[in-house]
Amino acid sequence: AAETKRRAIKTLSSAHQYSLFDEIGAAVQPEVSASSVASGAAVRFEAPDPQRLSINGKPLREHLQQVGLSAPLKLRPLLQSLCFAGFEANYRPGGRPPYAPRAMVGIILYGILQGISSLRDLERLARADVGCWWLSGGIMPDHSVIGRFVRQHETLLTTAFFEALTRQVLKVTGSGVTTLDGDGTTLEAMSSRFQLMKAEALQAARAEAQEAVLHAKPDQQAKAQKRLDTLNQAHSALEARQAKQAAKGKDPAKAQVQSNEPEAVLQPKKNSKDYRSSYKPSVLANERRVIVACEVHPSSETEVIPVLLDRAQAMGEGNAVLCDAGYFSDGVLAATEQRSVELLCPEGQSFGEDWNKQSAKQFPKNRFHYDAATDSYCCPNQQHLMRRRTCSSDRHGRSYTVYACEACAECPLKAQCTTSESGRTLKRYACDSQKEALRAKMAQPEQRQRYRQRKAMVEPVFSQLRGRQGLQRFRRKGLAGVKVEFALHALAYNLGRALAVGLLSAIDALW
Repeated sequence: AAETKRRAIKTLSSAHQYSLFDEIGAAVQPEVSASSVASGAAVRFEAPDPQRLSINGKPLREHLQQVGLSAPLKLRPLLQSLCFAGFEANYRPGGRPPYAPRAMVGIILYGILQGISSLRDLERLARADVGCWWLSGGIMPDHSVIGRFVRQHETLLTTAFFEALTRQVLKVTGSGVTTLDGDGTTLEAMSSRFQLMKAEALQAARAEAQEAVLHAKPDQQAKAQKRLDTLNQAHSALEARQAKQAAKGKDPAKAQVQSNEPEAVLQPKKNSKDYRSSYKPSVLANERRVIVACEVHPSSETEVIPVLLDRAQAMGEGNAVLCDAGYFSDGVLAATEQRSVELLCPEGQSFGEDWNKQSAKQFPKNRFHYDAATDSYCCPNQQHLMRRRTCSSDRHGRSYTVYACEACAECPLKAQCTTSESGRTLKRYACDSQKEALRAKMAQPEQRQRYRQRKAMVEPVFSQLRGRQGLQRFRRKGLAGVKVEFALHALAYNLGRALAVGLLSAIDALW
């Protein structure tokens, strides 16, 4: 019903306005898709020419130049250089002409770049902002049209179009993907924290929803069933979290789930101990701080590294990736090695001289030096931990070898090493040799100097997303929704980098 609802096509009138080409009163013809003409089915789009618009008798371009609004003038040729055939292919000929995808994307990204991301605020922007008129030609879509456009094209926006726009931004900024920096953050989900439920409350809500489905009127049946489906999904998510809690030796009864957004995970906010249902967006940025790849995971920054690397390598061959200590893991090591990408990543904080992991409770594993010749570890007290046994699998399915020492009982450093009466034991995994090699590399001065670039590369990215673009929390529900929302923010951010780094002449050359 929503798709067949009749609506008026709104655009700014160009009648009785001065034209750059003295075509006063000429009718504005809808744009015709080149791809549809080639296929023999002409799809016409509402795409007015902004050069027909004027303010106070002056062409809009001249007005924007006089008042110093150069950003829209620079962004339009960049957007015009992109191919929108993938968007246009989703429309069928006949009926009222839809708004041109290029104009719709221009409104959305221009708004986000200014910190405007709600649909109603984007609607107001399209009607009142003269810079937006230059990008859109003066079309005025309402908030529902903008929302449907994003839903209809969310796959393109997060994949092919993201790559195409990023390639152009890399070209304008004169940068590439040789050295990248990976990082992530935590962003609160849209759902209220008051929707968090434990097992007992969730079971009661499911029973109530099942009863509602049985007694719902025909016109309410779909809504009641949707609520039940969401609660069943939440129940499955809660069972999985309870199993993880039990595997870690924690009380599974304390596990909670968001009843109306089960994919969101309860986790501490960034730089805070306050827990909220959240997601973890991650990026790879280059030396010009252009986002070359982005992804969102419910709770992990490291599990998306393979996806990020694959997307970055689709735009060029990368040589190195810089990550903070949170990425010092076997999964990240394996992903970079498989793709022949050099990894620069400290095990601990990159302050002072010792960049290894620190612990106030006991000597960390990196204080024990492994000798491959004797297959033993040497502890800080120069005692040797010898191989004891091999285990085929831990709770993550990884095999390991246990090393132990018989001299712990009389060791003067025992209080700093272990609280176990049987002495200190170490587990050696297959990836430990790679970690030791990386640890040794990060001790070299030249590698540390290279690594120090990362803060200037990626830290400002999230500062810009949060501060200027207003991405303090997600506005869309569900993992699929937050992925397209974050991709839109990354696209708008990249346009900002093109404006900040790219010269106007370089952008005009794309016209």
